[in-house]
Amino acid sequence: MMKKLICLLYAGLWLCLPLSAQETESPLIEQAQSEAQQALLSLQEETQTPLPSLDSQLSVHDCVRIAMANSPRAVSARLAVESAAISLSNAKNVLLPTLSAGANTGYTNTNLPGKERANETATSSSIDASLSISGITDIGRNIRTQRLQLAQTRMSLCEVENAIVADVKSAYYALMAAQRAVQIRTQSRDLYQDQYNRTKAFFDQGLRPKVDVTTAEVNLNNEILGLIRAKNLVKTQNAKLANVMGVPRDTPFVLDDYIEAEEIDFTFEEALTRAYENRPDVQSSKLGLQIREIKLTQAKAGYWPTFTMGASFSKSGDEFRFDSDQTKLFAGVEIPIFSAFKISNNVKQAKVDLASAQNSDRSLANDVYLEVQNAFIRLNEAAESIPVAASTAERAKENMDLARGRYNEGIGDIITLKDAEVSYTDAELNLLTARFDYAVALAELKKAMGTK
Repeated sequence: MMKKLICLLYAGLWLCLPLSAQETESPLIEQAQSEAQQALLSLQEETQTPLPSLDSQLSVHDCVRIAMANSPRAVSARLAVESAAISLSNAKNVLLPTLSAGANTGYTNTNLPGKERANETATSSSIDASLSISGITDIGRNIRTQRLQLAQTRMSLCEVENAIVADVKSAYYALMAAQRAVQIRTQSRDLYQDQYNRTKAFFDQGLRPKVDVTTAEVNLNNEILGLIRAKNLVKTQNAKLANVMGVPRDTPFVLDDYIEAEEIDFTFEEALTRAYENRPDVQSSKLGLQIREIKLTQAKAGYWPTFTMGASFSKSGDEFRFDSDQTKLFAGVEIPIFSAFKISNNVKQAKVDLASAQNSDRSLANDVYLEVQNAFIRLNEAAESIPVAASTAERAKENMDLARGRYNEGIGDIITLKDAEVSYTDAELNLLTARFDYAVALAELKKAMGTK
C-alpha cells in the first residue's frame, strides 16, 4: 500500500515540476561536465602511479605530478568538488522517503491513599515511513542549481590545475636558467682567472705594466662576485619551485636538461578562439549566468502558491505485536498575500545579481583577450630574440678570442680584452634568457588558452 502511495506522489511531483527541470541539461553543461570529469579521471590515473623521488632527476612533467598531488590549491579544489557533489546529493535526497523504528518500555508504581499500591509495566513499538514534499517547483530548481554548481567547482579544479602547470613550468625553467647562469659565470670566472695569471706572468717578465695586473684582478673579483650572486639565485629559485610543488626542500633539485620549445602553428585569432572555448573560468562564468537566471525565476515564483504533498504509513502495537497500522495521504496549498515586500525585494536582488554576473562575464572576456594577447606577444618576442641572441653570442666569442690573441701577442690592451670578455658573458646570458623566456611564454600562452 505504501509503495503505491509513494509512486502516485512521485508521479504528481513530476507533473508539477517546471519544464526546465524535466529537460536534459544543455549542451554547454554537458560539455563542461564531460571535460571536467575527464580531467578528474586523468588526475586519478596519474595519482595512482607512484610519484618520482625528489632526489632523482626531475622533468617538468615529474614536477607537475608532484605539485598536483601536494599543492594545497589542488587539494582545496578537489575538496570543493567533493563538497558540491554532497550538496547535489542532499538536494536529490529531498525526494526520498524516511523510515524510522522505535520502541519504549516503562514501569509505573502508584501509591494512592486508601488504595493498594499498584505496579504497571508498559511496552510499545512502532515503525514509520513517510514522505513530505513542500515547494515542489523549488525542489527541481534547487537540484538543477546544485548540478550547475558542481560543474562550476569542476571547472575551478581545471582552472587550478592549469595555473599549477604554468606556475611549475615557470619556476622549473627559472631554476634551470639560474643553474645555467652559474655555469656561464663559472666559465667566465675561469677565463678571468686565466687572464689574471697570464697578465701577472707578463708583469713578472717585464712585458706588462702594473696597471694591467690590477685591472685583471679587479675583473676577476667582479666576476667572482657575480658568481656568488648567481649561486644565491639558484637557492632562491630552488625554494620557489619547492613552494609551487607544495613540498619542503632545502637541498637543490636535479633537473632534466630539456627545454620545452615547441613551435606554434596558429594565429592570435585562433589562440583567442581556443581560449574562449577551453578556458575553465569562461565556462564557469557561463554556468554562473544560468545559476543566476534560475535564482531569478525562483524569486519570481514567490508570488505563486506553494504546494505541499505527502504520504505516511505506520505500524505500532504493544509488546512488539504491530497489530495496528495507519496510512495518510495529504496535499495542501499556501497562497502568499502579503510578505512585507520580501518577495519583491528578493526579485530585485536576483535581478541585480544577474546583471552583476553578466557584467563580470563581459569583464572576463576582455581580460581573456588581453591575457592571450600579452602572452602571444611575449612568445613571438622570445622566438624572434633567440636567433639574434645566438648570432650575437657567436660573434662575441669570436671577438673575445681575437682580443685575447692580440693581448697575448702584446699588440692589444687590457681594456679592450676586458670589454670583449664582458660582451661575451653578457651575450651568453642574453641567449640563455631568450631561450628560457620562450619556454615560460609558451607555458603562459597555454594557460591563457585553457590548455596544459
